[in-house]
Amino acid sequence: MKTSVVDYSGVRKIEFTPFDDLRGNLLKLYRREIFFDLMPNIEEIYLSQSKKSVVRGLHYQLGEKAQDKFVYCITGRMLDISVDLRPGKDFGKIHVEEMVGGNDCAIFIPGAFAHGVVILEDQTNFISISPQPYSPGDERGIRWDTLGIDFGISEPNITAKDLAWPSLMDILDQGG
Repeated sequence: MKTSVVDYSGVRKIEFTPFDDLRGNLLKLYRREIFFDLMPNIEEIYLSQSKKSVVRGLHYQLGEKAQDKFVYCITGRMLDISVDLRPGKDFGKIHVEEMVGGNDCAIFIPGAFAHGVVILEDQTNFISISPQPYSPGDERGIRWDTLGIDFGISEPNITAKDLAWPSLMDILDQGG
């Protein structure tokens, strides 16, 4: 089984080559030699089950509490969204990746990025792995519908907390 990594200005798409035989296929999601520089240890693993039109995020944590994330879609379909909050030329750059359940790729999002998902199908399940623990006092966010992207969702299912985050423009004006 082979693994390759494509870097999109910090967000990395990790492509896997599954082992296929008459029983089905086997996909190795973690190999120490590939992930050691990205995630030398794993602190938390989340399994999310969501319905169509659910919006989660965009979330980020500050400073040393920033959470890197490895995301893999198990079933269904979703958009994985990240916004670069690192100082420099890519500050505010948005990356959107459609993820399909059982596909042969995952996404790695550095902690200096805001991250969220928009669920496109019912029964979408995904895992999110992080080497840093969740720290509620350091959590911040960006309102998902201020990115200037039409996600095609007329009635999002979103928490009051996520609706209350400032706009992307407000975050950019503040410098992160």
